[in-house]
Amino acid sequence: TFSNGRNDFGGNPNALVSTPESRLNQRMHREGAGKGTAVVKKACRFYSHEDVFILAEVADGFVAENMKANYGEREIRVISLESKYGRAAKKGMIVGMSVAGIDDDELPAGATLNFELR
Repeated sequence: TFSNGRNDFGGNPNALVSTPESRLNQRMHREGAGKGTAVVKKACRFYSHEDVFILAEVADGFVAENMKANYGEREIRVISLESKYGRAAKKGMIVGMSVAGIDDDELPAGATLNFELR
């Protein structure tokens, strides 16, 4: 495999490594694509943590770190996101995210959050 060592990609500074996370980030930053909708499955606060942890399913578009959403009069900001693709997720994926700007008892199961890059 790999041509029995005849190809030396290790020292090549022009070699481009494409990962699922990098491809997802490229699609997300295209014109009009930096939006996504997530449906809350569960929200809770871990002991001694200030942020709220949300388990959600991405219903449409993309969701990534540093995106913001409005829920009622509150602005919610994604602090960190964990998914199969790292720090970004696409439609149909279940994600875990830490958010700031809202309390865990203000987010019921089934609540819809519309995220966008701002």
